Amino acid sequence: MTLKVAIPDTSLIDCTDLRQKTVKVGQIARAAVIFRVEEVIVYSTGKLPATQTKDADLLVKLLRFLDTPQYLRRRVFSQSPSLQYAGLLPPLRTRSHPLLSTVRDLTVGTMRWGIQVRPGKIDLGLDELIDSSTIVSERDPTLFRVEATTPVMSLAVISRSDAPVYWGYIASRTGSLLELLKESSDTTRIGFSRKAPPFQKLEKDLKSTVSNTGSVLAVFGSPDRGILELCDSQREEVKRHIDFWANTVDDQGSETVRLEEALTVSLGLLNSSVGKAIARPGFYG
Repeated sequence: MTLKVAIPDTSLIDCTDLRQKTVKVGQIARAAVIFRVEEVIVYSTGKLPATQTKDADLLVKLLRFLDTPQYLRRRVFSQSPSLQYAGLLPPLRTRSHPLLSTVRDLTVGTMRWGIQVRPGKIDLGLDELIDSSTIVSERDPTLFRVEATTPVMSLAVISRSDAPVYWGYIASRTGSLLELLKESSDTTRIGFSRKAPPFQKLEKDLKSTVSNTGSVLAVFGSPDRGILELCDSQREEVKRHIDFWANTVDDQGSETVRLEEALTVSLGLLNSSVGKAIARPGFYG
């Protein structure tokens, strides 16, 4: 069960400054967690202007910053000009971002991101550090599960995929969209475009296909170009490697639909149609 989203490295091209870019990434992240996206993949287009070549790195960095629990952010991310407007980013409020902050409230089975502060000591964002002989990263968060609380606290390292409920997303960069599509041949690949048939016309076939694959890769274009325009030199191959093309805002009232708006609408329709087949339970599942 997996829902992945692919967005282009030109996703921030309509933003004029760092403040706007930061706010937009926050909107993208919120759409991703609301609809239980497991991975946000930024694909390369070769269309970034020379003045914005760092935007793809910024996009991934801010997405990772948002997915990192607030109690670990200062340990994971050093002070940087790119985080100047991090205070404008909205809280994601996923299960991986708990409000619980005291050791005595932990129970067996509790999962928390942690980081090694020094040998034998793990920061789980609680009122005291936790003893652990396991050696893990001092920079990248590690997911722990509480195995015992008495007579002493015992932690086990687990992976994000071990969580029985939705636990946030991974943000990553990849090469061209065509390469990503070829690597995802066992996944139902959906391209969203205003030139495609309405979503409702393909929903029946989509449900049938997803019931077999159990996973979806949802592909989006950029604010100024559609998917095929971004992949003009590989246009025909990209078309062949996308299983469904869908228009989720049929007869739109505005001339343009922004990426963050398209994400919210399209992922909402997917969630309503095949959500239970492709995503782990959320808060009220």
